[in-house]
Amino acid sequence: MEPSQGIAGFLARWRASQEANRQVQGEATMESLRRFRAVACFTAPLHAILVLLFAAYSPPAAHPELAQWARALVGAQLAAFVGVVIAGLLTHALLRRRQRANAAAIALQIAVSGLYLYFGAHVTLIDLVFNAGAGLASYLMICIMFGVLSLTRPAISVPVFGMTYLVFAYMLEHAPVNPMQRTSLHVIAAVAPALALVTAWMNWSQYAKSVLLRRQLKRSNEALVVQQQELAFLANHDALTGLYNRREFIRLAQMELLRATRVPCETAVIMVDLDFFKKINDRYGHPGGDVVLKATARCLGQALRATDTPARLGGEEFIVLLPATGREGALQVANKLRDAVRSTTIEFDGRRIAITASFGVSSVAAHANATVDAIYAAADRALYVAKQLGRDRVEYADPEASEPKPES
Repeated sequence: MEPSQGIAGFLARWRASQEANRQVQGEATMESLRRFRAVACFTAPLHAILVLLFAAYSPPAAHPELAQWARALVGAQLAAFVGVVIAGLLTHALLRRRQRANAAAIALQIAVSGLYLYFGAHVTLIDLVFNAGAGLASYLMICIMFGVLSLTRPAISVPVFGMTYLVFAYMLEHAPVNPMQRTSLHVIAAVAPALALVTAWMNWSQYAKSVLLRRQLKRSNEALVVQQQELAFLANHDALTGLYNRREFIRLAQMELLRATRVPCETAVIMVDLDFFKKINDRYGHPGGDVVLKATARCLGQALRATDTPARLGGEEFIVLLPATGREGALQVANKLRDAVRSTTIEFDGRRIAITASFGVSSVAAHANATVDAIYAAADRALYVAKQLGRDRVEYADPEASEPKPES
C-alpha cells in the first residue's frame, strides 16, 4: 500500500470518528446535565456546611494568619454554593424543557465544568498561600471528578482542561508562593488536568461506543420490524398492486359466507379480466403492463364501496367480494366498474393506453349454502361468456346453474 493511500485512509477514519463524536455529543450533554443535577443535590449542601464550618473556625494563637485563610475559604465556598444552586436550577429547567441537546445545553455543560475547575484551582491556591502542606489535593480531585462526570468529546475536553492548566499556572505565577516550590507546583499542576483528560477520554470512548452500539441495535430492530411488516403484508397481499392475493381473498370469502349463514344475507362476487392484456405487454413491455395493472387496481378501489373487498388473482385477473349484495346490486356494481375502467386513461412513456375489462358476476341467495369454489366457478363461467360475446361487458351466472344467463 502506498503512503498516500495510508494517509488518506487514516484521514477518512479520523473524519468518520469526529463525525460520530459530534453526533454522540448531544446525547452525552444531556446525560452530563442529568449527572450535574444529581451531584448538585449533594454538593450544594456540602458547600453550605463548609461555609458554616470555616465561618466558625477559630485559629490557634500560634497561627493567627489562618483566620484570613478561613475567611478566604468562606468566600470561595459561598460563591461555589451560589454557583451550584444557580447551575442546578438552570440545568433542571433545561432538562424539563428539552429532550435533545442544543447549543445552550452544550454551553451550560462547558460553563459548569470550567467554573468548577476554576473553583478547584482557586481553593488550592488559597491552601498553598496560607498552608504550604495542603498541596494540590483539591485541584486534582476536582479535575478527576469532572473527567468522570462531564461527558465531552476530545475536541471539547482538550481545550477545557488545557485552559484549566493555563489559568491555574497564571494564578500560580501571581500568587505569593515560595519561589522554590513554584516549579514543582507547575509540574504537579500540569499532571492533574492531564490525568483528568485521560480519564475523560476513556470515559467518553466507552460512552460513545455504547451510544453508537445502542443506535445501531435500534436501527437493526427497526429494520427488522419493517421487514416483518413487509413479510406479513406480502403473505396476504399482491406485491405489485397492494390488493389482497388469491389465498387471502379465499379466506375472507369463506369467512363472509359463514357469516352470511349466521345472519342470512346475500353475497356476490365479481371477476374482472382486462381485455387484450397480452397485446399491451407485447407493445409496451412488462413495465407498461405493470403500470396498467396498478392503475386498474386503483380504479377498482376508488369505484368500490368501503365494505367491498378487491383482490388480484394473478396476471390480469381481479376479483371483488360484495357482502350483503344480491344479483341486481352486484350487476350495478359491475357495470359501474366497467364504466370506470373504460374511462381510465393511462400515461406510459409519453403515450396513452386505453383499457377495457370483462366482468363475470355470481351471487348466493340469503338461505343458500354455497362454497367459495362454487361461487368462484360460476363467476368464472360468466366471465368466459363475457369474453366470448365481445368483451367489455358484464355477464351473470348462478352457482347452481349449469349455463350462464347472458345479461344485456
